[in-house]
Amino acid sequence: MVEIDRQEQILSAARRLMLRQGLRATSMEAIAAEARVAKPTLYKYFPDKNAVFEAIVAGLMAELHQQFVAALRGEGTVVARLAAALSAKYEAIDRLLGESPHADELYDEHEKVRPEVRATEDAIDAMVAEELRKAGVGQPELLTRLLLDAAWGIKRKARDLGEVGPGIRLLVERLVGPEVRR
Repeated sequence: MVEIDRQEQILSAARRLMLRQGLRATSMEAIAAEARVAKPTLYKYFPDKNAVFEAIVAGLMAELHQQFVAALRGEGTVVARLAAALSAKYEAIDRLLGESPHADELYDEHEKVRPEVRATEDAIDAMVAEELRKAGVGQPELLTRLLLDAAWGIKRKARDLGEVGPGIRLLVERLVGPEVRR
C-alpha cells in the first residue's frame, strides 16, 4: 500500500510540474523535489523522465478507455452513444491537461506511438466500427476512421473547451445519423 501511495505521490507531482512548466523543462530532480522524495527513491520507481511520463499516459489511457466504454454502453441511439463516448474521450484528456500553457506539447508527446496509446486507440476504433456495423452502416471501418479523425480535429482546433462536446455531437449527428436512418 505504501509503495502505491509513494508512486502516486511521484506521479501527481510530475503531472503538476509538466502542466506548469512543460515536459521538456521538467527534470527528474524537479520531480523528486516536488514529490518531496529523495532522488534515489524516485529512481527506484522510474528509471527516467520518459518512464514517468509513460506512467502518467498509461493512467490517462485507462481512465479514457473506461469512460469511453461506459458512455458507449449507455442508453440511447447509436448516434447519442457514439457522441457521448467520443466526448467522454476528450473530456478525460481535458481533465489531465486542463488549461495548461503546455497542453499542446504534452498532447503531441502523448500522441507519439506509445504502446498504451496505440492499444487504447485501436480498441476505440474497433468498438466504434462494431457499433456502426451493428447499426447497419455501410463501410463501417471507413466511417469510423473519418469520424475519429474529425473528432480529433475538433478537439485540436477548438478555441475553448466548451466547443468540443457540442462539435463532436454535431459531427456524429451529421455523419452517422443519415447512415442509420436509411
